Amino acid sequence: MIWQCKIRHYSSAFGLSEHDSILTSAHLAGEKLKYGCAAGHCGLCKLRLCSGQVDMRHSGGISRADITAGYILACCSRPLTDIEIELDE
Repeated sequence: MIWQCKIRHYSSAFGLSEHDSILTSAHLAGEKLKYGCAAGHCGLCKLRLCSGQVDMRHSGGISRADITAGYILACCSRPLTDIEIELDE
């Protein structure tokens, strides 16, 4: 693991691999993030990136407005730094 992911409003953090998506790293660490297709189409894994940087390569499952507002898709985003995320409940 090279980076860390902190989940805002929870006392939870997990390691991130530069080679895996945030979703994959979360599940490997036992964190249960919601998702549907895991391919960037459905948008169910959308969450807000509070700090840090990611490389997101999606397949249309997120709008430009959401991206501008700071949202990412966990299934198709790989970390470039330590990050903090906020989950939609």
